Amino acid sequence: MRKPRSLGNFSIETSYRTMHHAWPDTEVPPQVHVASRFTSGLFNRWHIWKEVRKLSPLVIHITGDVHFAAIGMNHKPMVLTIHDLGMLNEGNAIKRWLKNIFWLNLPLQSCHRIIAVSEETKRDIVSRTSYPAERIQVIPSVISPAFQPRDSEPKNDIPRVLHIGLADNKNLRGHAEALAGLNVHLRIIGEPSADQHSMLKGHGLDYSCASKLSESQLQTEYAKSDVLLFCSTLEGYGMPIIEAQTIGVPVITSQKAPMNETAGTGALLVDPGQPSDIRKGVEQVLNDATLRSQLITAGKANAQICNAGASAQRHAELYDSLIKEWNAR
Repeated sequence: MRKPRSLGNFSIETSYRTMHHAWPDTEVPPQVHVASRFTSGLFNRWHIWKEVRKLSPLVIHITGDVHFAAIGMNHKPMVLTIHDLGMLNEGNAIKRWLKNIFWLNLPLQSCHRIIAVSEETKRDIVSRTSYPAERIQVIPSVISPAFQPRDSEPKNDIPRVLHIGLADNKNLRGHAEALAGLNVHLRIIGEPSADQHSMLKGHGLDYSCASKLSESQLQTEYAKSDVLLFCSTLEGYGMPIIEAQTIGVPVITSQKAPMNETAGTGALLVDPGQPSDIRKGVEQVLNDATLRSQLITAGKANAQICNAGASAQRHAELYDSLIKEWNAR
């Protein structure tokens, strides 16, 4: 695993720590090696790569944004978890070219199996590479046990709409356009830039922000909200959908993969590129108690797909099959 930053967004690592606690009693649990350096700068990445080369387990499994650590690791069965490949589209042409080489093409040459967190991520891997689809297994991320069902819906004088994340794909501008003129309070998790603050004020929104939250604090933010607005344009999986569903918050999300797949029947789906459609969805959920109840019930049922025990069993079976294949060579 990559070295975590204080209160950073490390959903993959949280998912795996949770899954390890649910490891089957009949199996030997994985030993976790956390990189000694942050994944920034050429020297740090080279040091992480050397660390991995010194490891000698039966199977090496790499998670997070340290894909490059798999390069040239042909001495042991290798598994790589890929959350999403959105980062490969960022930066200028040279940066994109380098990332495709060192975060995708070269690492995959050493990987005997890939774990994708969604069918959409699997489709993206297949479209970008020649890696065999049959060696890519889809195992959803596991939700942290910090997220628990709330006792009841909040009694806010003004409906509170929760927005999480400030990267371009999180669609803050689209949400702001959709909410302009509505009697709602927009609660933003993250610290907006000066331009984003200006944009929000320009739409006349009533909003507030909170950043660098612990999981327990984030649980509180969900529990105090009337709806999660998560009309993202790009995700690997969309864990906020599952977090909100677990807690019992109605979800409005994008009618595109993987958000629609992650949400199942437990969300109202809208077009993330059409603020008018987002606005219509918000009005529907806030004004229709029956719809909210249906979304909450279906959402809680859907969130069970992120069961830690089931994920642990599937990982254990994958490791065992790889070891048998390796020994039979």
